[in-house]
Amino acid sequence: MVDVQITRIQPDDVDGLTRWHALMREAYNGDRTAAWWQSLESTLTQFAHPRSDKSDIAFLAHLGEEAIGGAEINIVTDAPADVEIGVLPAHRRQGHGTSIARVVKDLLRGRTKLVQTETYCPEGVAFAQTLGLSIGIQENRLLLDLPDYLRDDANRYKNPDETPGLVRAPDPNLSITSWIGGCPEEVVEDWARLRQQMDEDVPVGDLTRTLKHAGASAIRTHEERMADQGWILVSSIAHVDDDSDAPVPVGYTEIMVSRHDTDIVIQEDTLVDREYRGRGIGRGLKVANMRQLHEIPEVAEASWVQTYTATSNSPMHSLNRDLGFYTADSMTALEGRVD
Repeated sequence: MVDVQITRIQPDDVDGLTRWHALMREAYNGDRTAAWWQSLESTLTQFAHPRSDKSDIAFLAHLGEEAIGGAEINIVTDAPADVEIGVLPAHRRQGHGTSIARVVKDLLRGRTKLVQTETYCPEGVAFAQTLGLSIGIQENRLLLDLPDYLRDDANRYKNPDETPGLVRAPDPNLSITSWIGGCPEEVVEDWARLRQQMDEDVPVGDLTRTLKHAGASAIRTHEERMADQGWILVSSIAHVDDDSDAPVPVGYTEIMVSRHDTDIVIQEDTLVDREYRGRGIGRGLKVANMRQLHEIPEVAEASWVQTYTATSNSPMHSLNRDLGFYTADSMTALEGRVD
């Protein structure tokens, strides 16, 4: 019997990262419907130009000359490490995942106390639990048929009197500012404040909550990194004029479009301040932001929008269903101590 050999891929090893990227994509997405995976181009840029507070590490496992599994480890300062372990279907239930996990644990020991992971099948949950991890939260992965949505939206433009239920009259005190690319300077401080609030409010279940508290300068750095990796940021922010000295920032939403892999568009965060919920602000934000997709040439090649919503977040599920999203599968996030 040939023992599994596990090697670390260096950040400048383009051929090695290319093989590793293809294997991890197949291990995670081989039997899933329309599942997004970060493009190779974005991955190579991520490893070549890491964030100052983050280490990205890739392992590839071989049986002889055959690559059969791998792992990705993201170690972030003052946060649990993120780990993904993948084994090709033909080589599962043979102890290879456990061998990879042992190498990962040795690497993490002394560098972080907590580890988190995500999986999309009961077998993955069971495997993580055998390693001592516990379920933190479960989320549904939702898909929206993008060509159908944009076609219907274009028809709504042509026939404004035929307004379906998903487009409702906005709050009269509500204003929405939308843009593609970098955040306008006049709202960047509001954007940063809402991103901080998202860190504090997003459902995490029993996972350890990580608070980033990014200011405007960090927002600019993030935008530059996303552009370098080939991402087009599509964003909207909502303000309410409630007779205060200035309009109050009450919510935001963001979509990401990859220039390298256009098939799936990523719906990222949507937040509405707790005090302003129930007024149609989330709906207004999402519809306004989706309408910007008409302006992006790459979206003409896209098939779906993908988003995640915690199973406990009933209001967001209701809104997403109204917009046409449906559940594709579920993600389980787990956490445990490295020791």
